[in-house]
Amino acid sequence: MTLETAKPAAVVYRTAIIEAQDAVHHQSIGYRAVLRLPDHVDAVQLAEEEVRAWLATKRRTRKGGTLDSIEWEGTGDFALGPESVLSVTDMSDNHGQTRRLIRLVERNRGTWIVSVFAMSNGSGRPGSSALVIETGRVIERDEDSVLAVAPPRIVGQILDRVVVQDGSARLTNSPQIIRRDDVGHLIDVLTDDGRTASVVVASSLGLDTDEAWTKTVESLTQYSVGVAATYVIAHDAVAELDALLPSSHGVPAGRIRTFLPSVDLSSPSDAVRHRVLGPATFARSIRRGRADVSIRAMHAAGIRRRLLDLELPKDVRRTMRLLGESEARRARGVRIDEMVSSDLDAANLPNDGSLKPEKSVSACSTPLPVADTVPARTGNIAVPMHWADDDVQAVPTDLLRRVGTFVLRWLKASAPREEHFDQLDKLIATASLEQEAFEQLFTEAAERESHLSDMIGSLNSRIADLEVEAAIEAEEARRAARERDWLRRGLDAAQRASFASVADESEWDPPADVRELVARLTPGQDAHAVLNRVIFTGDQDIAAEIDERDGTGRYAAALWSYVRVLSDYVEAKRDGYSGNVHMYLTDDAQLGAKCSPDRHAPTESTTVINNKKLHGERVRPVPVEVDGSGRALMLAHFKPTHRDRFAPRMHYLDDAAGTGKIYIGYIGRHLTIPNAK
Repeated sequence: MTLETAKPAAVVYRTAIIEAQDAVHHQSIGYRAVLRLPDHVDAVQLAEEEVRAWLATKRRTRKGGTLDSIEWEGTGDFALGPESVLSVTDMSDNHGQTRRLIRLVERNRGTWIVSVFAMSNGSGRPGSSALVIETGRVIERDEDSVLAVAPPRIVGQILDRVVVQDGSARLTNSPQIIRRDDVGHLIDVLTDDGRTASVVVASSLGLDTDEAWTKTVESLTQYSVGVAATYVIAHDAVAELDALLPSSHGVPAGRIRTFLPSVDLSSPSDAVRHRVLGPATFARSIRRGRADVSIRAMHAAGIRRRLLDLELPKDVRRTMRLLGESEARRARGVRIDEMVSSDLDAANLPNDGSLKPEKSVSACSTPLPVADTVPARTGNIAVPMHWADDDVQAVPTDLLRRVGTFVLRWLKASAPREEHFDQLDKLIATASLEQEAFEQLFTEAAERESHLSDMIGSLNSRIADLEVEAAIEAEEARRAARERDWLRRGLDAAQRASFASVADESEWDPPADVRELVARLTPGQDAHAVLNRVIFTGDQDIAAEIDERDGTGRYAAALWSYVRVLSDYVEAKRDGYSGNVHMYLTDDAQLGAKCSPDRHAPTESTTVINNKKLHGERVRPVPVEVDGSGRALMLAHFKPTHRDRFAPRMHYLDDAAGTGKIYIGYIGRHLTIPNAK
């Protein structure tokens, strides 16, 4: 923003505040960190203390400083210089919940915005104290702000001061060193279902390079501070980690691997999600032991985009929405003040604040000088007929002039009369009601914008998930093609000729949707022949929700293929097979329909099993001849998609050794996992 020095200071700073508010509205967020604080930490107090410490590093008295002043108190908009505005918004409720938004807008070779949202619960409820820190910029072209903005230094300050956990992972300002005895803990961090942040694992090249390697990795991950937990594997722990990780998920010496949440070490296909930065690529981007800016931005970009697309927890989303709405109301007040002030000046009317609301909606670190009072207009002012002479004489002449000017301005009348005051009263009342109506419209528009923003984020997240899913399915297709080609090469002409023609498979054509699938697996006119081997005992309405998310029938087809797998497995059991479903999927000697073992989970994690609520969700209906209670635990499940937020699952009970059937007790969205928000 270019501010004209000829303007009065009041106008300069008021303009800066309005332009800062416009910048917030047009910003593109490139970084967001959600920091859950220990229960005893007051997030609002911590935010204020750390913002003040951060601003102190930006004073012009320091090298590279940009701020003339760092003083602010209470709520409002504070001009810390002609190019910098700090906005503070506070909220509290009757339940002890306090919230604060501190936002700094600076123009320095572009417009940059750093926002700190703080929420604290006076009750000390676990997980209720949190900070959200965002960095954005105003972009004029179609640029990627994720690659352009760096985490503000305040994030590192906070991580150095308090312990911030994301599930089992700790977020730190610098890499954490993993020795041989710590490898087990790292495995727990990687497989923790409650983790939402990424984990960067960098394996050292050797004893002589441990220290230098750690510093280089620290420079590489500088742009992912606050959104990823970084671990450097010391030379003595590399072999230990290699022994505990499957080859598909390994991190050999000199490699840097970024593990997304929900790591499935039992699934080779899952490894596609966890990208590896090889030593050759990394080496070309190191200058004097430090990673250059381009490789930092590139390495952090995927991590940050995933979190930006990820749906925020409900409490965080509500806090950000409420604070944003409150800030917007104050911003509109500042803008109205500016418009009224400009209009009064243009009309040559008094602008000494007497016509403005008693409580100012804005503040300024540098006091705003009061504009000089415009000289009152001269001329004869008519006096209402019922005023007594003594009353008229008691009224100051200047006040009479101002009353006349007031009437002239708003009612376009040449002289005030008694009925004018009724008209002015009606005019003001109407304007007040209109303002309330517009405030309501603004609030509704903000809610719609927030909803649309959430929808866009959800769609972007789903696109990213589908891209990963497509990569996994492509790898499975390549693997199947290699196996097919190998088998073809191993068959001679006579063997090929001896194969019987393919039997009629039409009965196994996939259903159009999940509703049809459920109908095939339940008694009735649409029942399938498979019903004597596989039965659905779950909630049909829950299963039908999948159709609302899948208009192509992809999930229905995948689930039906798993039903066929279970059907052929039951036939194998009746023929004497002694293994379980997962063994059947990996047993090449057993003929029958199969799917990739990666699509099957024989059980749940220990965390789920030991959690009463999560354990209870997986207890599903079965016939009383299976269990007298009519319910049984179903941990085994099929997963038609690896990484979809909806992520449908099919849970079943294998009773082939008892009643000779398999009971599908649940088809629907992914059941709750630990710490899911």
